[in-house]
Amino acid sequence: MDIGIGLLRLVPLILAFYIPALIGMAIWSERGEAYRVKALLWFAIGFGLIVAVLVMFTGASGSEMAAILGLSVFQFGVALVLAALTVYKLAD
Repeated sequence: MDIGIGLLRLVPLILAFYIPALIGMAIWSERGEAYRVKALLWFAIGFGLIVAVLVMFTGASGSEMAAILGLSVFQFGVALVLAALTVYKLAD
């Protein structure tokens, strides 16, 4: 039961990360080689701002900040996988 609750706590940030991931993946896959830099900027700015706001609101110490960043990387990965599946399914 605790594992299920822990997983449900990850969902809001995954959904927040999904928006820049979806835009970045759409630019990455549909526009070609010249737009890869723009897609990388979407990833960096989108995810960076979300993590910065999260750290700022939690007021975390150094070790807590490292845990938040580690968890955010996991959530970022899940959002990228979901966005990639969405973009490639829409393209077919």
